[in-house]
Amino acid sequence: MKGPVDIWIGQVESTWLELLNNHVQHLFSNTFLPSHDHTHHRRVWNNCRKILKAQSKDYPELDLSLVEGVIIAAFFHDTGMVRSTGMEHGPLGKEICRSFFSEREKRKHLAPPVRFPEILVAIEKHDSKDQQIYRGIQPDKSPDILGMLSVADDLEAMGTIGIYRYSEIYLKRGISMKDLGVCVLKNSAERYRNISRGCNFCTDLRKEFRQKYDNLVSFYDMYNQQLLATPSPEDTFTGHIGVINLIRILSVEGTTRPENFLEQTGPVSRSSVVTGYFTELNNELEKTAG
Repeated sequence: MKGPVDIWIGQVESTWLELLNNHVQHLFSNTFLPSHDHTHHRRVWNNCRKILKAQSKDYPELDLSLVEGVIIAAFFHDTGMVRSTGMEHGPLGKEICRSFFSEREKRKHLAPPVRFPEILVAIEKHDSKDQQIYRGIQPDKSPDILGMLSVADDLEAMGTIGIYRYSEIYLKRGISMKDLGVCVLKNSAERYRNISRGCNFCTDLRKEFRQKYDNLVSFYDMYNQQLLATPSPEDTFTGHIGVINLIRILSVEGTTRPENFLEQTGPVSRSSVVTGYFTELNNELEKTAG
């Protein structure tokens, strides 16, 4: 039997999912950044759904307006990256969301949602990683959009997909291959601490993403170890460095989408680590596409 949260999720998806997904896809049509395009926003919403369902029994204050606010914030939170991949993408995304509703309100097609001010704050501040944000989804507090969005976004940085997402965006930001692993491990550790604070009573959810976090850490630990023994990492196409080099060539310097990485690896590398990783990435992307 469906509970209220399942009904609310069904209602907001019926109203918003296709509209928001298509709009974000259009926004990124001239910006090649698949690690943060509409597919990323869709996966973050899927994580939001898990959080809403896991925590609904502890939140008598949860209602339709919150679920609606979460889906809208999830689909706009990284849209600012069509203008900048830097830390200012949050405020830029807020303005993109504001313009979206302003234009439709003028045409009397779509009024702003009930929690519109809270949605804008969540989009603007989702990447600040302030510890106070993650205390906003605790059993003794009313749930808020920013807390749920921040945890859902952090969850999306873990596991096989997270390995790819981190490397693409960090290399795009100019972080060197030498520093990449250290930067990822530092940021992901902070993210996982935040997840633990924000979902400290969602036992099943924490177990699922603990494994993904461990996989991410293991990959970049091995990457760092290989770097120590590799004089020319940019010319290496085996092992964990080979994975990152192919992401760099195909997606950072090129325009190959991650779901097509696997078919491009054969001519360049026969390394079992490389082919194994891209096979797993392809499988994960297929599982999370819907």
